[in-house]
Amino acid sequence: AVVSTQSTGNGYTDKDLSKKVNILHNIAQILRKKRKESGAISIQQCKIKFSLNKDDGMPSGLGSYKSKESNKLIEEFMLKANVSVAEKLVKHYPDNAIIRRHVGPKENVLKDTKKVLERMGIEVDTTSSKMMQEALNKLQHAPNQPTPVGLVVASLLAKCMSLATYHSSGEFDSPVDYFHYGLSMELYTHFTSPIRRYPDLIAHRQLQAILEGEKTGPMDFDEVSELAELSSQKKYASKLASDKSGELFLWLFLREQVAMHEPASVIEIGSESIDVLVLRYGVQVRIWRDYIGEKVEFQVKEKQWAHITWPAEDGKPKCSKRYELLDNIVVIMKAGKQLFKINGSLPRPDSVNDLNVPTIEGFASEDV
Repeated sequence: AVVSTQSTGNGYTDKDLSKKVNILHNIAQILRKKRKESGAISIQQCKIKFSLNKDDGMPSGLGSYKSKESNKLIEEFMLKANVSVAEKLVKHYPDNAIIRRHVGPKENVLKDTKKVLERMGIEVDTTSSKMMQEALNKLQHAPNQPTPVGLVVASLLAKCMSLATYHSSGEFDSPVDYFHYGLSMELYTHFTSPIRRYPDLIAHRQLQAILEGEKTGPMDFDEVSELAELSSQKKYASKLASDKSGELFLWLFLREQVAMHEPASVIEIGSESIDVLVLRYGVQVRIWRDYIGEKVEFQVKEKQWAHITWPAEDGKPKCSKRYELLDNIVVIMKAGKQLFKINGSLPRPDSVNDLNVPTIEGFASEDV
């Protein structure tokens, strides 16, 4: 690409800035590589996003959020800043520094998930975050581009993870307990986003007190501990609100559509239903046998396969298909009558070729 030599108005040309940004990009890649080697885990999941009608604010389109190299560059230096500040705070205020802690996965959920993956024929070493990340890396087309199977595994593993929480450093007997599992860091805090997170404001005030030579800090142990617990509660509440907002907007969008046909992977088979992961948006949808059709025959070997037979209709002969775990299929999505409710269904195998189904790299349905 040709980079302009036009001045930016502060003595630098576009070419100068491009060179410096690329140096930062190279440094960020080195930092990220070191984090991954130390055991940091990054579970790549599709995240749905919406475009809104400018007149009424209702969802008019949807897509998936894509993280760009510029996002990753900024992320690495934000992580570095947060770690540096955490070290400074704990060194000067060992009993009341604000820190962010992340314990390991929920063991009972992880154990159940491992069994589910084994039924799918997938072996994942869950003994450490590093081993899980290595397993995820093997399920990619290229770095940060998971295969359909990789998306399924990431979705299941994400449910095993505990939420990170805020604490006062004095709550723990040993610095070992400060550990942040997801980032594989011995010490961490939030400092870089004070405009949207209160714990970052606490970190800023504590750092300012250190720089001004205060020996005890602006808050004692009890104050920091209470605010840290409250911040953790509010962070969890905001996550729930964000998740529900996404579900509501998807329902509102689908309500205005006849139906959506999306590539999906089978993740669970029950006695009366099939659960699928919609690959482009990371949404899980349950397909009840009643929604497939009134005269459809539904035979199941629970948790292993479902054999569905459609009757002859509209000039088409009787047809059938067997669905197994991790099969790539096409799901029909419609808004249910109840708020938030998404109804899933399956097209007849002999009609899939007539549908307009988005393409996904690595997705190959036997029907298409």
